Formats: sequence, structure tokens, C-alpha cells
Amino acid sequence: MIQIETTSHDPFFNQAFEDYVFRTFREDEVLLLWRNRPAVVVGCYQNICREVHVRALLEQNVPVVRRMSGGGTVYHDLGNLNYSFITDEEAGSLRLERFTAPVVDALASLGLQAEASGRNDILVEGRKVSGTAQRVYKTRILHHGTLLFESDPDMVA
Repeated sequence: MIQIETTSHDPFFNQAFEDYVFRTFREDEVLLLWRNRPAVVVGCYQNICREVHVRALLEQNVPVVRRMSGGGTVYHDLGNLNYSFITDEEAGSLRLERFTAPVVDALASLGLQAEASGRNDILVEGRKVSGTAQRVYKTRILHHGTLLFESDPDMVA
């Protein structure tokens, strides 16, 4: 497995880099980690005007970035770790637990009561700390998510 951690906090660069790695790295499994400065990231099918308060974001100089997967709108800041698993698509490989289980196990190894919940969430002590989404391209699958650890709760709301 190739592990890549970007040093950029630019949400536009990081989304583009994730897309590049997903479409270009064809041979190996990849784990990609990054953090963004404050930004709102929307799914590829969402209507930005219905999902975010555009004027408030403009006033606070918080950009809106579209990602290549579906799923809900999320707030990113430096208190949020973003991760991507990129691998070959195999029979049954779209099952979310294939990708959420390693994250749940890593959180449990830190002494946290973590569990996968619902369609695509990870909870710690009953509170959502991660949402995930997927994208398939040719024979590759991208599973990515957020992991809140110290985000600004007012901005997240």
C-alpha cells in the first residue's frame, strides 16, 4: 500500500490531488491523508445554493469546493483529517464496512468507543465523527471520509 500525506492545506489543491491520484495510480492500493484550511465541501450532485449560506461564507472568506463523490455537504478545517482509500474494485468491494472497519479499529486502539453506523457514518460514544462517500472509476474504487477531532463546532453547524 502506498501512503501519501499532503502538506498542502489548500482545499482546491487537495481535491484535485485526490482526483489525480484516483485516476492515475492504477497499480497499488493507496491511503491518502490531508487536512484543509476552512472550506465547505459539497458532493458532486448537490445544489450549492440549497446546501450552504453562500453570503455568510463569502463574508467569512470560506470557499466552497465540489468533490467527485456524492454524499452530503461537510465543513473542513485544520481540526478535521480527511482520508481516502483507493483500491481495485472486486466482488463485494463496495461494502462500506470494508473501509470503515480499519478507521473504527484505529479509533478503538486509541481507547475510543467507535462504531460504524447508518449508511456511511462512524460514531464515537454515539456522536458522529466521520461521514464517508464513494466513487467508482473504471476498475478503481475511491472511498473517502472526514474525521473530526477538533473542528470549530459553530462553523460545523
